[in-house]
Amino acid sequence: MYLPPKDRLDRLYKEAETHQLDKSLKREQPPKTIWGIRGYPALFTSYSISVIGQWFDSIALMVLFAYIWQSSPIYLGLIPVALALPHVLLSQFVTNLLKHFHKIRLMAFADCLTACFTIGLFFSPTPWLALILLSLRSTANVVHYPIQQSLVRELIPEHLRLKAVSWNGLVSQGAKIIVPFLGGLFLTVLAPQTLLLLNAAAFLISAAILFSIQQLVPSTNTTKTYAKTSFYEQWKSGWLALFSYPLLLSLFSLSLIGIFCIQFVDSQFPILFRKISTDPQSLTIVISAIGFGAVTIMSILNRLKKLTHLLFWISLSLVLIALSFIGFSQIQAHHSAYFLLVLGFICGVGTGLSITTINYAIQTIPRDEEVASIASISQSLTSLVVIVAPPTGAILTQVVGVQTMFALSGIVLIICLSLPVLVKVKQKRLSTKKKRIHYDSSSL
Repeated sequence: MYLPPKDRLDRLYKEAETHQLDKSLKREQPPKTIWGIRGYPALFTSYSISVIGQWFDSIALMVLFAYIWQSSPIYLGLIPVALALPHVLLSQFVTNLLKHFHKIRLMAFADCLTACFTIGLFFSPTPWLALILLSLRSTANVVHYPIQQSLVRELIPEHLRLKAVSWNGLVSQGAKIIVPFLGGLFLTVLAPQTLLLLNAAAFLISAAILFSIQQLVPSTNTTKTYAKTSFYEQWKSGWLALFSYPLLLSLFSLSLIGIFCIQFVDSQFPILFRKISTDPQSLTIVISAIGFGAVTIMSILNRLKKLTHLLFWISLSLVLIALSFIGFSQIQAHHSAYFLLVLGFICGVGTGLSITTINYAIQTIPRDEEVASIASISQSLTSLVVIVAPPTGAILTQVVGVQTMFALSGIVLIICLSLPVLVKVKQKRLSTKKKRIHYDSSSL
């Protein structure tokens, strides 16, 4: 049908508007995968590179302190203190920094400082100077975990958050399996200090990636809003936020109990295997099995869209860890490597499930503006446990023996898990009894 020129022009305008609207609607559709989110692949790459670098660094530190410098046990015991103490003292200041500085830029500067202190470690001639540099480097790293959690909440839609959490866990646990083997290969041809330079290079690359995407995340200009808010008020609001979510508080409590029991015996694994086997390969088998178990469960969780019944999952994770500890307490020299593999795998599944559940809870339960505060509290408390539990476990191991210590850790975990269940059952019985008394009195 013939249309006059004016009508044809109007029709073309309408078609053009419809086409533009379709394009804008397509842009506004939520991404189907986390890799389609603008900026997230670069953030994930930055995180992955820094995690791999940190594992190379940990191997270098163990070799330097134990073999090159022939350090005393006191220096070796001070390494976790130097790494964890800044997180205990400073983690809860991070929320205040986020109110005034761009998140990605802050993380990039922290990576640059980390690289500088790592290069300082390369030139360190003595263990005491290395401990000071480790503390300074850990201070620079304090901002990472709260900012990472805050960015995941800000960038990732709700239906993809479990995938983001599990991917981060997969990188961390996967590096725990692969990097020690690569580090061992490098040590056959390179000096241990060279691995420190690999870590410094990793953090510089991470910083470069972060600087390249800083424009993708808008800066939250809240300086005026929070100018009159003191650190104490910020700190208090973070703790009040945590206590306002009973589920999150319960998850935190159970997670900390689990971390305490794990750290209680984690450093005693070499002592356990030295007692039952002269072959160091047994310890390597268990460590690899733990990493493989964690990677397996995180890969399964990565396929899910949502995680519900979080208390059940955290409880199940701690039960698995407890059972593996009780199993480790019973192993003898005649037990096969398959038995060790099974115990390590069970422990790894429990560990991976626990890490994923607590990080997913931080992502989904609190409000957007509370995520960084709650992540800071989590980092602070976890680091405190890392300082307190290992020396306490070492002293008790000296008193009761290493296998008894593993058994006690497993039993304590199960008792701690059963207490909330018993309290809940008792509360149900009391409420039922009250209803019955009320019914009897009303019927009279």
